[in-house]
Parts: sequence; structure tokens; C-alpha cells
Amino acid sequence: MQLLDDWLREVRAEGLVLLRTRVAGAWGVAVPERPAAMFHFVAEGRAVLRRAGADPLALQAGELVLLAQGGAHDLAATPRARAMPLPRFLALHDGVADGAAAASTLLCGEFAVDRALALPALQALPAAVVLRADEASPLADTLRLLRQEVEATGFGSPLVVRSLLALLFAYLMRQWAAAHGATGAANWFGALRSPATAKALACMHARPEHGWTVDALAREAGQSRAAFVRHFTRSVGEPPLAYLTRWRIGLAARLLESTDLRMAELAWRTGYNSEPAFSRAFRRARGMAPAHYRAQHRAARA
Repeated sequence: MQLLDDWLREVRAEGLVLLRTRVAGAWGVAVPERPAAMFHFVAEGRAVLRRAGADPLALQAGELVLLAQGGAHDLAATPRARAMPLPRFLALHDGVADGAAAASTLLCGEFAVDRALALPALQALPAAVVLRADEASPLADTLRLLRQEVEATGFGSPLVVRSLLALLFAYLMRQWAAAHGATGAANWFGALRSPATAKALACMHARPEHGWTVDALAREAGQSRAAFVRHFTRSVGEPPLAYLTRWRIGLAARLLESTDLRMAELAWRTGYNSEPAFSRAFRRARGMAPAHYRAQHRAARA
């Protein structure tokens, strides 16, 4: 699906491996809420995911759970095993290979994506998505390579791991879209298969600098204004211009992070006819001026 490809290219998930271990006994780790989509892959053995207000979720070897909203949770050997805080668990178990026959091998990490760009897709996912990495599937191959690279680091390993995590995120999104993105489904993945909504999304993604109006987008979608707004809002989860604004601000944030473009150029590229208008829109969305956002991001990476 071309629209999903375009979305993945702009979102640019940056992954981070938090933990890799082989652990046995009554182990457990308490993971606090984090501003990222998180995953746990059970390469061998088994594990139980525990979340407030939800039944324990048993995970078998070869299964991966994705927590798209990154909420607080425990990962443990059993539904009742005590969980220790993540920093302490990392200090005791990260990189450790327990020799017990009944041990579980875990690979856990997160995807740091710009939530302005990724939010509709992440909101369309359940709080916990379990996917099976069947043998000889691209997902299984990627996880196998990721595990090998993490466990036996070599020249260029950080770059390889980042690339594999970006690939993993793409496979997870593609597998979910293929299984649950049926035409007519009331979520973002279903919207990708709706010709009218998909056309409007493609227009906004391809030409964010254009002065799109609801009427113009409805014409592109081949629908009346009322029908277009109703269908788009039901599918995507927000009105067309709200989606467009969030998409533009997400692109602006990425450009602020990765380029030295002047504010006037950034304003034009993201559909604002003046630098003050762009600055006001960015401040409303991100709580700070664009220049402050750029300086803060660079200071954090220094």
C-alpha cells in the first residue's frame, strides 16, 4: 500500500533495545510508562504481560507483544511473580545468559516515533498487540538478525541495530494492516483502504504545503463536503483539517530536528503563509516556539 509506505517514510521510527537476557525462576520487571511504543519478544520460553485493569496475557516462544501507547506494565515469569523496577532488573539481568533449562530469552525495546505523525495509527491499535513471528517470515528473520546483532556486537553494530529496529517497526505495521485493515473498518488502517479517505490522506501527505480546505479535499475524495467530513472523521478519528495540522506540525518538528532550514522556509514547506502564523501554530501544538524546540532538541543530543 503506497500510502502506508509514504507514512512509514515520514514517521521514521527510531528504535532502542532496552533489554536482552535469558532469565529463569520467579523473575519479573516493572516497566514504567514511557513516551514511546514498546515491544517485548519472547525468543525462548514464556512470559506473562500484566497491565492494570486487564487480564494477564500469556506469551509463548516466538511471540512479540507491541504496546503502542507505551503504558506502564509488568513482564514476568508467572501471573503472580513479583516484579522489580526496570533499573534494578537491568543491573541484575541485562546481557545475562542463565543456563537453566526452563529459562526464557527476552528481547525488549521501544520505538521513538513522533506522536504527531504516528498518533492515528497508534490509536487504531489495541493497547497490547500480540504477533507471532512464524518461521521463515520477514518478521522472524528481522527478529533473528536483531537478536544476533545485539548479542554479538561488532563493527557498525549500533547502526545495524537502528536499521533493524526501523525495519521491525515497518513489518509490525504492515502485518497488522494486512490482518486488520479491512475496507470499512472504523480505524486508520481501514481508512487506508477506503478510496475516498485514502485519496485525501495521500493529498495531505504528498503536498502539505498546499492550502488545503475541506471543500478541496472533498473534491479530491469525490464526495460531498458533509459525507467526506463524516466518513473521514469516523475512520481516522479526527476531522480532516485537524489531521492536516497535526501532520504539518509533525513534519515541521522533524525538519527542525534534522535541518538548519530558516523559519520562513519551514513555514512555506508546511503550509503556512508567514513565519508568525507558523510559529503560532507550532507553539499551540508543542507548547514552545520552533526556535526553542530546535535548541532543546540539539541540546539533548549533544
